[in-house]
Amino acid sequence: MIWYTLGLLVLTWGINRLVLAFGFHGLNYSLITAEKDYEIGEEIPITSVVENNKLLTVSYLKIEEYFPTHFNVAKNVYSLFILPFQRVKRTYKVHAKKRGLHRIKDVVLELGDFAGFRSELRKVDVNHEIVVLPRRLDLTKSLAPMGPLGGDVSVRRWIIDDPLMTVGIREYTGQEPQRFIHWPSSAKHGNLMVKNFDFTSDNTVLVVLNVETAKPRWQAIEEDLVEKAVSITRGVLEEFQELNIPYGLITNAYNEQSGNWDYYYHAGLGQGHLAALLHVLGRIHFRVPAFFENTLRDIQRRQGNFTTVVIVTPRLLESYIEPIEQLAQAVPRTIVIAVEGEHLEALGEGIIKYRSKRDA
Repeated sequence: MIWYTLGLLVLTWGINRLVLAFGFHGLNYSLITAEKDYEIGEEIPITSVVENNKLLTVSYLKIEEYFPTHFNVAKNVYSLFILPFQRVKRTYKVHAKKRGLHRIKDVVLELGDFAGFRSELRKVDVNHEIVVLPRRLDLTKSLAPMGPLGGDVSVRRWIIDDPLMTVGIREYTGQEPQRFIHWPSSAKHGNLMVKNFDFTSDNTVLVVLNVETAKPRWQAIEEDLVEKAVSITRGVLEEFQELNIPYGLITNAYNEQSGNWDYYYHAGLGQGHLAALLHVLGRIHFRVPAFFENTLRDIQRRQGNFTTVVIVTPRLLESYIEPIEQLAQAVPRTIVIAVEGEHLEALGEGIIKYRSKRDA
């Protein structure tokens, strides 16, 4: 009996040494999400995969996955028993409460011995990126026109006042916005009919997003103002996509991928183009914005083939007025949308102006 007990202890000790010495060998961990961008509050499926590519069983593996600040959970903890050459997948769902580029950086693996007396830790730097898009806004409910466009004029006036005209009626395909349905013709023909638009000019739009909120530069960024401006920019891009007007994007936000302030996208159309620009809006940060005056002057230097410039800014600083006026002289149509309306009245009458509604 004593020899049996001693033999069992020696066997246990040997297995423990093997588990701790070779447990991490051939043990692979990965974290997977779908290759897409997510909305605020949308469920994000997270799949973790652990592969044991060796003959030795992993009797105890504890996994701690840590999530970014603005996720609904701080971490996910679970443990596994993994047989030789077994692949284990676990899927669960989380969601983010804020727009931005979020990174899942740290995962801690704790390997326990056969008897549960000792363990070893290993940190895995997964550096997995998840992009959450800005919040959607209804422009008609979020913006108020200023100056001669006041009153009950629709906020879409700045898009469809001059560039478009109705040239006929055609059958509704289900792809057109419902607001384009022509109800009198639909009743006459017995089928849904929509207005058929054409361009009276070759209209191309450049949307300009400013993420600077104050001078001097070292002052704290007012994130709520910037986030509102980013959401308005999304609404503007989606409106141009629906109306089939080519649109591009430029912003003075810092480009983390290139290490420069060079977010500039030429005009285009299509869901792929829209998705690419929304992805940019999702991942930009504004901790170190470039001077917006330089961005405005850079637009003039580029001399792009666009007929309309739409400027979206958290607030209109006095130093912006002169370069905006100069840009307006070089472009057929200039629109300025400010989250805060201060100084908008200082811009010339030829510039179309909007401010954000305070309760939107």
